[in-house]
Amino acid sequence: MSYITAFQSTRQFIVERHGEAGWTRLCAALRERHGITLPAGLETGSWLPTLWFTTALNVGRDLFGPPDFHEKYGSASAEYELSWVHRVALRFSSPLWLLERGAAYWRSAHTTGRWEVEGHRGWMRGTLHDFAVVDGNYCASLRTWILRGCLMTGASRTFVAERTCRARGSDACVFEGTW
Repeated sequence: MSYITAFQSTRQFIVERHGEAGWTRLCAALRERHGITLPAGLETGSWLPTLWFTTALNVGRDLFGPPDFHEKYGSASAEYELSWVHRVALRFSSPLWLLERGAAYWRSAHTTGRWEVEGHRGWMRGTLHDFAVVDGNYCASLRTWILRGCLMTGASRTFVAERTCRARGSDACVFEGTW
């Protein structure tokens, strides 16, 4: 299960780029293609199946493109999900601090997956184990979420790569970054 903020970010991303009609179109395609009916209000405090979230992103890419849809979503969702209070705090922190706090937040936003974080000044590694959905496209959005969040700390020349991925046959998804 995933907390509703993931779906709220998806809705905001689609509406900003394709209007309310785009969101309506995405919801219709989810119903028709996958039998998924999202609740109309996306009420704060609720949870929905994680597979619905990743499926919504994949359907969004199919409907609207472009090929880097997931990367654009990841960056935009970091902007949506990190409030101005978070952004002030980020300016006094580091990308490693962000990844450590993000790993703790993950437990309150997803019922599956476990993060291990390690690093030192200028380098970090986050390993995601046992997430319920194996989807390389979702990993692309997660990588750019991490990258955008790192940039919000004020770090310059930041780079984040996914070194291994369950979608490519690995045991875990490993993200490494430098700044």
